Amino acid sequence: MANSILRTVIWMMDLVKKHKNYILIGIAILCAGLVYIWIPDSKSDAVTANQAVTKEEKPKKEETKLSNEVYIDIKGAVRTPGVYKLPMDARVQDVVKIAGGLTAEADCSKLNLAEKLKDEMSIYVYKKGEEGPATQGANTEEASTGSAKINLNSATKDDLQQVPGIGESKATAIIEYREKEGLFQTIEDLKNVSGIGEKTVEKLKEYLDVN
Repeated sequence: MANSILRTVIWMMDLVKKHKNYILIGIAILCAGLVYIWIPDSKSDAVTANQAVTKEEKPKKEETKLSNEVYIDIKGAVRTPGVYKLPMDARVQDVVKIAGGLTAEADCSKLNLAEKLKDEMSIYVYKKGEEGPATQGANTEEASTGSAKINLNSATKDDLQQVPGIGESKATAIIEYREKEGLFQTIEDLKNVSGIGEKTVEKLKEYLDVN
């Protein structure tokens, strides 16, 4: 029995020696096949992951797009009063134009056509002889409660320089940060701007907003 097993082992070893090259080739083909099967699966997983990331990023882009628009309620001496959607950098004259323009009764002396719009702003165009604010400012809800804050996300360099504590260099830094990093989410984001510290941000909160 032992001799039979020994002869079988010796025979198998001789067989391996004689056909060693074929066996190695077979192993190589098997490995290549496994690699071929694995690589497409990995690529498929990568594509699926990229698609998932794209789907997650899409709502963010849409949200950013929406934040670049404002809704304005204009009333009084315009041809078509109502609520209108405009770009964030639009001014009072733009919403007046969309509302069909001023009527013949409109009192232009009480309307600041150059004022920048702010989301949810309500503008009332007074008629001639109608009581209104004594100043030349815009007839908005903000005018009755005090000066409107400057929007960090739409302000120009000149607008920012009107704010106490912001000179030319800080205004330039704010604009550059906004162009590089995107819209400000809170006033606190100003801390990330070069040359602006925590104390400065606290002082600027009185004059700035991000809405």
